[in-house]
Amino acid sequence: EEALHIRMAGGEPKPEVRQYMSEHILDMARDCLAAAGVSTRGMNPDEVFTRAGEHTTSDFPLLVSNAMNKTALASYQAAASPLKTLGRQRSLSNFKTSTAIRLGELGRLEELPESGEITHTSRAENGETMSLKTYARGINVSRTLLINDDLGLLGDMTAAFGEAAAQTEADIMVALVTGNPDLSDGTAVFDSSRGNIASSGVSLDKASAPHALEAARKAMRTFKGLDGKTLINVMPKYLLVGPESETAAEKLLASIYAATPEDVNVMAGKLQILVEPRITDESWYLFADPARIAALQYGYLSSAQGVQIQRAEAWSTLGLKFRAWLDFGAGWLDWRAAYFNEGE
Repeated sequence: EEALHIRMAGGEPKPEVRQYMSEHILDMARDCLAAAGVSTRGMNPDEVFTRAGEHTTSDFPLLVSNAMNKTALASYQAAASPLKTLGRQRSLSNFKTSTAIRLGELGRLEELPESGEITHTSRAENGETMSLKTYARGINVSRTLLINDDLGLLGDMTAAFGEAAAQTEADIMVALVTGNPDLSDGTAVFDSSRGNIASSGVSLDKASAPHALEAARKAMRTFKGLDGKTLINVMPKYLLVGPESETAAEKLLASIYAATPEDVNVMAGKLQILVEPRITDESWYLFADPARIAALQYGYLSSAQGVQIQRAEAWSTLGLKFRAWLDFGAGWLDWRAAYFNEGE
């Protein structure tokens, strides 16, 4: 399995894998049949692949599927959206709408006089929903490819599955951020009533950009919890931009030698830049560290984390047929973890 994966995607094999690196995929099909007690004497390649491709006959389909899964996973992880950095991952057991409950703050502890009685309080709560959907595509591995042992081409086809899954996730999460949907309270994520959207847009390449960034940080610092009283002291960690603002963001956060205290760049090293190519204008966002307070949530079916590849029966196809699918969903968690400036 590991040898097939390395031959598809490249890499350095471990010592115990090297003995299989020179084996053709046809040899592996014969070995699987032999291990199952099926003689391949006199069989041509078509017959070997036909018999080996039967789940009840040998482990060959599982061997190829697992190798393809490893190859797809590597491509899937490499192409992952930077927006996943901003969210909290969840594992869901089914496709029903799931609600993430967030409890409010306790407020303050009260002074307890001598022989006094401890008073009880309640906590506010809110819940944002998300649900999983399934996304899938199929691909055929021709008998010619199998007989010619063209694992490089098979690897490219498999890596494309992983890339497609990552692109699907990115499309969903970017639409979630830029679409500014309503939350459970009926108000959009970014709204003037929340104080998490700039009153006027400022692009990051403008002279006023440092002041706009400072104003955004100050606003996040003063966000209050669900009780409307407790300051939760949100500190921004990520600056999300599109390609149009990438260079301006790098300049804005660069450390420079300052001749006077007034020239010091107070934001240098304070934020990490995330670039999402699907953001095509000069708008920008600040996000908190999800370990402190998460803005987004995304999840997978508990039994199928990430992209999955499985062999499908293909009586009408000479070769092997595979399907790839992704059970994925995303949603907002808390508007207090984000701030938006529309740019110019």
